[in-house]
Amino acid sequence: MPLAESPFSCRLLDDLFLLSCVLVFPSYWFIDRLLSCVVSTSVERSQGPALRILLLVFGALLFALLFVLSLPLCVFGLLLWAPLHQIRRPFSYQRSVDPRDAPERTVAGGCSFTFVSANLCFLPDGLARFSNLSHTQRRATTISRLLCDPPERGTENGSACGPDGGSACGPDGGSACGPDGGSACGPDGGSACGPDGGSACGPEDVLLTAPCTGPLQGRDGPFEVSLVFPQSPDFLCLQEVFDGRASRKLRRCLSSSFPYILYDVGPSGPHGCGFKFFNSGLFLASRHPLVNAKYYIYPNARGEDALASKGLLCVKVYLGTTQEKQSIVGFMNCTHLHAPECDAAIRCDQMSLLLQWISDFQAENTQDGELVAFDVLCGDLNFDNCSSDDCLEQKHKLFSIYRDPCRDCAGRDRPGTMGTLLRQELLYHEAVNTPSRLKSTLQSDGERRLYVASPLPQDDGGSGGRWTGRRIDYILYREVDTLLPVVVDSFQFITRLAGLSDHIPVSLRLSSSLPEITAL
Repeated sequence: MPLAESPFSCRLLDDLFLLSCVLVFPSYWFIDRLLSCVVSTSVERSQGPALRILLLVFGALLFALLFVLSLPLCVFGLLLWAPLHQIRRPFSYQRSVDPRDAPERTVAGGCSFTFVSANLCFLPDGLARFSNLSHTQRRATTISRLLCDPPERGTENGSACGPDGGSACGPDGGSACGPDGGSACGPDGGSACGPDGGSACGPEDVLLTAPCTGPLQGRDGPFEVSLVFPQSPDFLCLQEVFDGRASRKLRRCLSSSFPYILYDVGPSGPHGCGFKFFNSGLFLASRHPLVNAKYYIYPNARGEDALASKGLLCVKVYLGTTQEKQSIVGFMNCTHLHAPECDAAIRCDQMSLLLQWISDFQAENTQDGELVAFDVLCGDLNFDNCSSDDCLEQKHKLFSIYRDPCRDCAGRDRPGTMGTLLRQELLYHEAVNTPSRLKSTLQSDGERRLYVASPLPQDDGGSGGRWTGRRIDYILYREVDTLLPVVVDSFQFITRLAGLSDHIPVSLRLSSSLPEITAL
C-alpha cells in the first residue's frame, strides 16, 4: 500500500492544522523581522553603520510593536497547533505520480544510482544571519532552480548568487523554473533532459537511471570538484530545511523531476521533557517510489539543538523487479547529528541509536526474496575525520558497518577529498563567491586553508599530512546483498551553491550489476 500523503487521518484535522499555522504565522514573521534588524551579515556591516542604526532603531521598534499586537492570535493558534502535533505523523508526503499508474519498462545490465546531500541553512532569516546568511526566501528560490536546472545550462564563470540572493540564470538569462518556482520542464510537461534524454522528468518517463559506464578508469581516484550538480540524481537528501515557505518553493520546483518527496519531517511542539520549536529540517526527494518510511527522534539533544527535533529518517525505495518478478529495493537513511563541537559523547550515542534504528526498520520492512540494491546513510554528521577533537566519533563502530568513500582510516582521509564546511565570515569573499572561484580555491592547498573551516582545535593541522579542512557532510553506503555488488563510480564536491550556503554539497554515484529488471 502506498504511503498516505496527509500526515493526519482525516481532512478536518488537516484544515484545523492549516488554520493554526495561519494564526501563528504573523507573530512568527514579526519576530523573525525583528531579529533580522538586530543581526547583520558581513556584507551589511561593510555598507556602513548608518543603515544598520536606522534599522535597529526604527525597524526593531516597529516589529516589536507588531509582534506584541499579534500575540492574541498566536496564542489561540498555538492552542490548536500544539495538540495537533501530538497526533500528526512525523512527516508529510508529496507524490506527483501514482506508482500503480506508472508504465513498465525492462532495463538490462548494470545501473547506477546517484545520491546528493546538502545542508541548505533554510532557517528563518533572523536565525540564518548567525551563519552569515540572509534572505532565506531569495536563497530558497535560487537554490531550487539550481537543484532542478540541468548541468548543460550551468556557467563556469557565472555566480550562483550574489550576497543579495540574486538570480541563478544561465548566460541567456533563462530560468530553470517559472517565477513561482515551478517546473524544471518545458511548457508541454517534457523532460529537463539533455540532448540524450537522460533525465526522468514527466510521469511517462522511466524512473531508473541509465546503465552505468563502470568504475572510473585512468584517474587517481573517484573524487572531483564539480561546478554543477550531477545530471538526473536519483535522491536528494537535504538538511536544515526548517522554513515552511522555503520548503514549498523546493517542492514546487523539484516535483517534476522528483515525484516522491518527504518534507516537514519530525514532530514540533511539546515532546518528551521539552518543547520543539522546529522540526528536524530533513527533506528527501526521490525519483523512485517510496514504499515505507519511519522517523526516529534523538532523545539526548541539549542546548540550542534541543529546540529542533533532530533524528533519523529511514525510507524503503522500490526500484523494480527482475524478469522472474523478484522485487529490487533500496534503503535510504538521512540524519543531522548534534551540532555543538564539545558534545562528542552525544553524537556517539546518536550514532549508536541510528545503527539500531536502521537495523530495526530494515528487519520490519524487508520481505523474503527481495534483492537490496543499496543501503545508504547520508547527512550532516557535524564531525570530521581530521580533527583530533573528533577522535571518539572517528572510531565509532558506524564505520565498521558503513563505508565512507573519502576515508582511509580513522583520522585520515583519502587524497582528493575536500572539507565541506566553509568559514562563515568569508562566505562572500571574491575567492569563494562564485562556483568557478570556489572550485579553484578548493583545489589549491594554500587557498583552501584560508576559506575552509580548520580542524579542531583551531591550531591542529589535522593528521595524515594533506590539509583538507572539516568534512562534516557524508554519504556512506554498505553492501547488503552479495548478489548485487556495489562499486563507487564517483564522489563529487559541488561548488554550485557558492554564496548561498556555508556547506559544500556532496554527491555519490554507486553502480550495481543488477539482473534484468522491470522498472516503474
